[in-house]
Amino acid sequence: MRAIGTIWMVARREVKARFLTKANLVSLGLLLLAVVAGVVVMDYFQNRDTDEPTFTIALAEQTAELRPGLEAAAAGQDTTLDISTMGAAEAEEAVTEDLDAYISGDPAQPEVLVADEVDGQLLGLVTGVAQAHAMGSEVAALGGDPGAVSEAVAQAAPDVRSLAEEDPSGGMFGPAYFVAILSTSVLLFALISTGALIAMGVVEEKTSRVVEILLATIRPASLLAGKILGIGIVGLIQVVLLGGAAIGTMAATDLLADFEIDLTTAMLMIVLWFFLGFAIFALLFGGFAALVSRQEDIGSVTTPLTFLLFVPYYVAMFMVPNNPDTTLTAVLSQIPIFSPFMMPMRSAFDAVSTGELVLSVVLALATIPLLVWVASTVYQRGVLHTGGRMKLSEAFARR
Repeated sequence: MRAIGTIWMVARREVKARFLTKANLVSLGLLLLAVVAGVVVMDYFQNRDTDEPTFTIALAEQTAELRPGLEAAAAGQDTTLDISTMGAAEAEEAVTEDLDAYISGDPAQPEVLVADEVDGQLLGLVTGVAQAHAMGSEVAALGGDPGAVSEAVAQAAPDVRSLAEEDPSGGMFGPAYFVAILSTSVLLFALISTGALIAMGVVEEKTSRVVEILLATIRPASLLAGKILGIGIVGLIQVVLLGGAAIGTMAATDLLADFEIDLTTAMLMIVLWFFLGFAIFALLFGGFAALVSRQEDIGSVTTPLTFLLFVPYYVAMFMVPNNPDTTLTAVLSQIPIFSPFMMPMRSAFDAVSTGELVLSVVLALATIPLLVWVASTVYQRGVLHTGGRMKLSEAFARR
């Protein structure tokens, strides 16, 4: 019971020292603003791309009969037409100022007056309506019914049937891919930042010789456990705030409203794999940091571990979207070092069964005790070592 109290005491100290500082709060606030701004910008460009095109045109009196056809064609193509009637005398000035086009002349072969270049979609609308008008005139001249012919032509369209299943997520590079990349990127940032904090904290205490005072009353294993727990709480707060800001902004802007993506499940997966990923990698950062005694040497420990984080991140980012349910992907996602990145990515593509998820969690939990032994052994034998960098083999060989 005393050991648990000691661990919590160290953890509270780490939270105050690492999270409640002005520099950390300012940087976290800037990150939150960046996340929210990024989602808002994405929503702006997405809505900009999907907004219905709008054209303002004017018709001469002799081409006014094209108006019903133009309105019907525009409605069929999700285009908005603002149509008015205007005389030729004022047409040029109006086209220069605010009109997209002025249409005059023979309805079967109209003249389109524009300020510079005509929009392709607008030209297609006018061309289609003029051709329909010409065909209707010819049919009427032959004694037929132009309305019946127009209806038959409108109904003469191919019926497309695809053998591929509909993908509600929007395909490989659709919203599912975006959510997956966002999830794993937030996780990578949290693990790297918290791992670096743990490593720097261990080396700072060694350099200042504070650790010698602490170890006079606290066992090394309790000191390391409290440090990892405290910084883990800091990392979890960052993950929840950043992930919550992204998901909340997406919900507020309806960025993914048209897609069947469960953002709540995505957030829960981030939190779950942050816990497991943090337990795996934080132990390595904390234990191996005790091998060095100077801040200048900390890169020799953090660089290999950071590289170890980037390998599964890039494997997940490039392999899963292309092959989310292949045998190789399924096997790699069960390896504890790969699981924190590959499982959230595969879940975003709905490629993970409940059995696979449970097995990956069990394997990760089973790995943690082994890593606890490795990290505590290295930490206890290296934390009081001074001088040059201790080799890993020396830490295990020392009694």
